[in-house]
Amino acid sequence: MTQSTPSSVMAGAPLSKFHVVLLACCSFIMFFDGYDLIVYGSVLPTLMKEWNLAPDQAGWLGSAALVGMMCGAVFLGSLADRIGRRPVILHGTLLFSIAAVLTGFSTGPEMFGILRFATGVFLGGVIPNIVSLMNELAPAAKRHTMTTIMLSMYSVGSIAATLVAIWILPLLSWHAVFFVSGISLLALPFLYSQMPESLEFLTSRGQQAAARKLIHRARPGADLSLVTWTAGREAGLRAVTVASLFHSGRALGTPMIWIAFAMCLLMVYGLNTWLPKIMIAGGYDLGSSLQFLVVLNIGATAGALLGGWLGDRFGNRKVLVAFFGLAVVSLVALGLHPAPILLNALLLLAGATTVGTLAVIHSFAADFYPAAMRSTGVSWCSAIGRLGAIAGPVLGGNLLAMELPQTQNFMAFAAPGLLAIVAVLLVLKPKKDGTESRSKEVQQLAVTNTSTNH
Repeated sequence: MTQSTPSSVMAGAPLSKFHVVLLACCSFIMFFDGYDLIVYGSVLPTLMKEWNLAPDQAGWLGSAALVGMMCGAVFLGSLADRIGRRPVILHGTLLFSIAAVLTGFSTGPEMFGILRFATGVFLGGVIPNIVSLMNELAPAAKRHTMTTIMLSMYSVGSIAATLVAIWILPLLSWHAVFFVSGISLLALPFLYSQMPESLEFLTSRGQQAAARKLIHRARPGADLSLVTWTAGREAGLRAVTVASLFHSGRALGTPMIWIAFAMCLLMVYGLNTWLPKIMIAGGYDLGSSLQFLVVLNIGATAGALLGGWLGDRFGNRKVLVAFFGLAVVSLVALGLHPAPILLNALLLLAGATTVGTLAVIHSFAADFYPAAMRSTGVSWCSAIGRLGAIAGPVLGGNLLAMELPQTQNFMAFAAPGLLAIVAVLLVLKPKKDGTESRSKEVQQLAVTNTSTNH
């Protein structure tokens, strides 16, 4: 019979309770990623008035969490390839939750900025690792769908942040909006009991007993007698460095994915931070402007889910090109002062193809790197991409400070989509280097899937 690896056995598993719980845990964390990041855009008009902030100052303050995410992705995200994904995810979730709650006690922009930076640092370490963990442990046939369902919770969290702001701001204050983040702390005992470790990490460290236990959690009764355990260990013992992200045919693909990430994040955070203020400048009141942000993120949720479904059928590259193209069209059209019905339709489409695309591009990056370096690869994509995220709020603040027509504001946010299309098209399939042969093994395993389960 054909020899297999632990990864191929895990990838060939049918959907089980283990995968549903894993999806629930990672989705919960992603929900609060969306809430904690987008809540700033919801309270921004109030903060600008209370602290007398100029638009460019507010833009830089909005980038504090994103600078933190870049730092966290570099230092904490890559750390997981050395100490494991589980401790980084769990401890990072604890710390970003505490930092988010403390933000509600801020008495001025300086304290606010420091705590937003701290929130971003721990989010930046957590998010690439839950993406990598989901990509590694999900069944091969459901990998893209499960990853994008998880990532779509970012948009659900964004919607929640806006709805909470609409409800709480008139009754209490912007401080209370941040206190809601403390709900995430209540789920930590469940996360600590259920969050698994990376299979690749366990096998690379020679922890065969723990790896077997993990596989049986996902695939009870699996026959592991023909599994080869040494290959994963030998691959894992090699140091994963940033330079390795450019080896084996990835010299062009890695920087192109970085550019696509950055352009996507520029549009995402630029719109989520400044859309309410742009709409207020266009003549709408605060309430309706916040509702437009809800519409944008409803579209984002639908786009993320649709993108995962389409990615499993047509490939993430084609989906990304199509979504970025539609993002450009919808954003340019938004600047033409459309009628109310068309305005909301365009906001739905813009949300689906900007924020929604973020879920697809994470899967695209995770597929590009082998498991041994996946956390480092996705972490660096996220880190470099944060340069675009940082630029988004700053760009929006400067555009509003210049008092440009609304048409030019939306065109400025549409332009990065064109660059992202070019970058995605230039990402070439990397060469196989021994750690990337899992797909053939999964195909062979699928043929004997029924007999293996018995």
